[in-house]
Amino acid sequence: MIELRENEYNIFSLLKKLKDTISLDEILKNTELNESTIIKTLLNLSKNKLVSIIEEKNAFLRANEEGLKYSQIGLPENRLVETAISAGGVIDLDEAVESTHIKKEMVPIILGWIKKKGLATIEGKKDKILILATNPPKEAAEEKLLRILSKQGEVNFESLSDEMKKTTSLLKRRNLIEEFFKIKRFVKLSDKGQKVTIDSIKMIDGVTALDSRMITSREWKKVKLLEYDVTSSPPVIYPGKRHFFSDFIEEGRRILLRMGFEEYDGPYVEEEFWNFDVLFQAQDHPAREIHDSYMLKKPKKGIIENAELMERVKKTHENGWTTGSRGWKYKWNSDITRRLVLRTQTTAVSMRYLNEHKEPPIKMFCISKVFRPDVLDSKHAMEFTQLEGIIGDNKITLRHLLGLLKNFAKTLGLGEVKFRPGYFPFTEPSVESFVKHPKLGWVEFVGAGMFRPEVLKPLAIKFPVIAWGIGFDRLAMIRLGIDDIRELYSKRLDLLRERTL
Repeated sequence: MIELRENEYNIFSLLKKLKDTISLDEILKNTELNESTIIKTLLNLSKNKLVSIIEEKNAFLRANEEGLKYSQIGLPENRLVETAISAGGVIDLDEAVESTHIKKEMVPIILGWIKKKGLATIEGKKDKILILATNPPKEAAEEKLLRILSKQGEVNFESLSDEMKKTTSLLKRRNLIEEFFKIKRFVKLSDKGQKVTIDSIKMIDGVTALDSRMITSREWKKVKLLEYDVTSSPPVIYPGKRHFFSDFIEEGRRILLRMGFEEYDGPYVEEEFWNFDVLFQAQDHPAREIHDSYMLKKPKKGIIENAELMERVKKTHENGWTTGSRGWKYKWNSDITRRLVLRTQTTAVSMRYLNEHKEPPIKMFCISKVFRPDVLDSKHAMEFTQLEGIIGDNKITLRHLLGLLKNFAKTLGLGEVKFRPGYFPFTEPSVESFVKHPKLGWVEFVGAGMFRPEVLKPLAIKFPVIAWGIGFDRLAMIRLGIDDIRELYSKRLDLLRERTL
């Protein structure tokens, strides 16, 4: 005689009745039990060797944001060719790119796809590149699959045709779709379960939990207490929690606050004055090209309120002023310095802070966003988080800077750190620091140095200042073992549920 509890009896009876392999979803439909209770019951039946639980892992596909956009407007190579045909078969590349609103950094990749697919002819004439096309592009398999994913949300990989399966690898390489997995559970009677008859089962009544009523009324003495399996898995609960990258930023903030730093921030939109000129980055010098910038269209220019500081910065650029430098030897332009940009570095925050704090000692940090035009890939993004820090005092040296960076990296658990000489227009001496990522190898995470007199003297700072700027996104990748910077901003629930700091 086999003893089963009520839920075990009901599910076992259902299996005997259907006499087939059934899914967890079918049990849910045919009983009034919830998923957690069903799984617990099945584990008990499996422990008694009455059923077998089968897990099936299936690959699914879904389009990301860029893929969904292309499912609506078409692939960029097709749009360029269609634009050329609409223009009579020939069009200047710059004109085609502007009319189709394609990002300039994507043009070389798109031209590569046009050549590879034989969609058009590309010719170079003088200083122009022409696209010559006569035949409208046929609907590509990539566009078909993107439309399917857009309509259905997600698709089982095995349900696709052989042609579409080949297309998925292409779309993955282009980073337009994502692959994820789902586990489906099935149950079937074991050999022992098939031999057991319903008549040979005794249904037992009992409880696995006592409540306060049963204890105070002494009812617990009259009921049968069933064994509790401490090895069974509880139901999975996903409580609300802070995003893992936000957690990492907060940890960095707490470390610096404990070290006695003051937190500070500035505006995202900056005049070039604070973003470049105060930092002794010449208006006509190649060093300025280090930071290609997002320029504002409206308004284009801001107002520099401190006319005396602007005059000192102007003289420093033109002839060195009283800094001991020869300057950059050019005619400084006040219109350029007032141009508005999205800040490319949080060092602009340090400049604003130093302009307001002229007495040592000072210890300031800023963890905030900066913006630079770039091609999005596993290591680069157009918007990222930078940690800026400065310390100013009468006897501060480069050795203090190196020690602080090593200590900060050690506190964050980043492992091995190494330094090498570097160059930045606003610090001298300068260093670059690297930490070791388990997969990506040595990754640069900080540029640092001592502010030059050409930076400090116009601000009326009379003591040395050490400074550093850390790409905090890369730091998070190293600490969290992430290979792709885009995962730091992911909205995927499965990833967010699994990831912890």
